[in-house]
Amino acid sequence: MQQRGSRRPGDRAGNVRVRIGRRQARETVVRRRPVSRARHPNVLLLLAGFAGLIAAGTLLLVLPLASRDGHSAGLLTALFTSTSAVCVTGLVVVDTWDHWTGFGQAVIVLLIQLGGLGFMTSSTLLLLLLRRRVSLAQRLVTAETLGALGALGARNIRHFVRRIVFATLFIEAVGAAVLVALFAAHDGGLSSHNVWRGVFTAVSAFNNAGFDLEGSFHSLALFSGNAPILGAIALLMVFGGTGFAVWMDIARHRRWQPLAVDTKIVVALSLLLWSLGAGVLLFDELQPGGALEGAQAASAAVDAGALSVFARTSGFTPIDLSDVRDEMLFFLSGLMFIGGASASTAGGIKLTTFAILGFAIVASLRGEAHVTAFERELPWRLVNRALSVALLSVGLVFGAAFVLALTSDLPFTSLFFEVVSAFANCGLSAGVTTTLDTAGRLLIVLVMYVGRLGPLTVALALAGRDQFGGRFRYAEEQVSIG
Repeated sequence: MQQRGSRRPGDRAGNVRVRIGRRQARETVVRRRPVSRARHPNVLLLLAGFAGLIAAGTLLLVLPLASRDGHSAGLLTALFTSTSAVCVTGLVVVDTWDHWTGFGQAVIVLLIQLGGLGFMTSSTLLLLLLRRRVSLAQRLVTAETLGALGALGARNIRHFVRRIVFATLFIEAVGAAVLVALFAAHDGGLSSHNVWRGVFTAVSAFNNAGFDLEGSFHSLALFSGNAPILGAIALLMVFGGTGFAVWMDIARHRRWQPLAVDTKIVVALSLLLWSLGAGVLLFDELQPGGALEGAQAASAAVDAGALSVFARTSGFTPIDLSDVRDEMLFFLSGLMFIGGASASTAGGIKLTTFAILGFAIVASLRGEAHVTAFERELPWRLVNRALSVALLSVGLVFGAAFVLALTSDLPFTSLFFEVVSAFANCGLSAGVTTTLDTAGRLLIVLVMYVGRLGPLTVALALAGRDQFGGRFRYAEEQVSIG
């Protein structure tokens, strides 16, 4: 009997017939593994911490002791001011000096300080002062919010937080001393008001808050063309809006080549935006009908340079923005939307987010499969995260501006400018905030809160997860673009 697969006489190699039986097809079901979700997500703790701080500030500001007229400011006014202080924005519905007493101003500056350092950093510091154990999860969240996880890891975050707090207090103290001397020279003598104004302004400037004690919603218009005062405030803003991780990297290497890509992006893009903003402001507002029309060249250059720095996130302004053209309000909205550096007191979508999207566009135009920056390849998860942050931010700004326009008869350009300022935690105002109704003010409060914590953070918190990534991938398929 001839066996299946055996060779017959005369057959050549490779000419063997093999009979293979058919197998029954079986269906295999691939089930998605459930994603484990923490019972208390860390991002929810961050959201709740900021909300609790805002609530505490509201309860203090609503007290009659906080208002100069001896009556309660009202829940909505207290809520708006507390949210603006905690989120280091600077938008106000009542003037800080004219309305709030010394107690109210002290509450505001304390909220600014805690909001600038960040709730997780402040709580970690509190635990360290009480000599209690800081959990690994809290260290990781703190490191992530400070942008220091990649460079320092969770072990050294305790030391890093101490250095942040010490550096913050030191820079603010030096800035306060300088501002007190400059205010005294400007007013022709030292007074208790100048001392308190210097301390308050230094804390507000370093934390990019934009609150001031000049009265009558003047901001820094009284110091128009004053290079020392505007320069000192701008320098404090730069220190706070750049981030400690960047300054530590610069201090450690002191040369351009070994700097981290994050540091290079922040430094290069900051210089570019400052120069571009100052040039555009100077060119446009010196034209007939502009806010700087008739000003001397030196004074106009100082004001334009200062506003270019302030517009990114601090909220101070040496000129009245109600006199600025609509196209310049739109340009300033772009600067505010970009904001400052990650892991800093600045707001906006952040410089690194904007730069990563720019590098991705360049790679796409060149036909390259990978995104590179300063001779380093950027992982796609960062590109996807930057794209998510940018699109969520655009959606939030346009949606809020549309809703605000439905409830107000004010010019849309001014309303859009106010929404971008609230989202970017900048605080620049075209004079719209004080005229908004209850619904409009509540909407601005929500935009400030979401803008401070970040659209992506809020989305992740609501989804109940604090990390990216899936456990399997689908089959790839092409779609049409363009």
